Amino acid sequence: MRSCLIQLVLSAVIIFALLWFGLPLGASWLATNALNAAGFTGTDTSVQVSANLPPRILLGHADEIHITSTEVGVGDLHAGAVDLTLGDVELFDRKIGTVDGTLTGVLVPAPNGDPITIDSATIDGTGTAATARLTTSSAEVIQLAESQFEAQTGVAATVTLAAPAKVTVTVKGKAEPARLVVLDGAIELVPTDPILPPVPLIAAGAGNPFQFTSIAVGAGTVTLVGTIDVQSLLGL
Repeated sequence: MRSCLIQLVLSAVIIFALLWFGLPLGASWLATNALNAAGFTGTDTSVQVSANLPPRILLGHADEIHITSTEVGVGDLHAGAVDLTLGDVELFDRKIGTVDGTLTGVLVPAPNGDPITIDSATIDGTGTAATARLTTSSAEVIQLAESQFEAQTGVAATVTLAAPAKVTVTVKGKAEPARLVVLDGAIELVPTDPILPPVPLIAAGAGNPFQFTSIAVGAGTVTLVGTIDVQSLLGL
């Protein structure tokens, strides 16, 4: 009888250990498959699922999902590396409560198809509308503005930037003041002189996963702030 009791206790311990340690591993595998089904591609991708009480995973709840990967492509997002922590995730309903993390080497396309490279982006907030703060170099924005101006007007221009969002566009030797503005989630270069047309630099949608709300020029850098729907992007 004692032998049977010991076997029952050992079996219970083994089942408990399998549930406690095995469920997160199984959920990580399932989450990885869900990412792949959403079109996620990357190198050295790691997906780690955790719950304070692992059996809750059986009910479809994860306290955190930590995703790291390089050379990432998913939906409209293309990045050199991602490091994201998703919080309060409902696996069956595919809902993400919160998201926090960083993206580096993000490529955001311009209207003519040429991408601008974002050095880094911090993501923080709700799964469907997280705040994204993107930083890139002034040189990158200047190159973007000059290439888009020529592509859309057929005229070459030289562009300079000054804080907080001042722009000078020089066309055929004549300098004209301009501004960088946010309009309906997109970024535009708007000359003060109505003779020169506004030039879209980054469109909303069309390969761009961000909806921009503000732009600021600093000392050698440009910061763009907007939102991103990580839940729809990842499709978990």
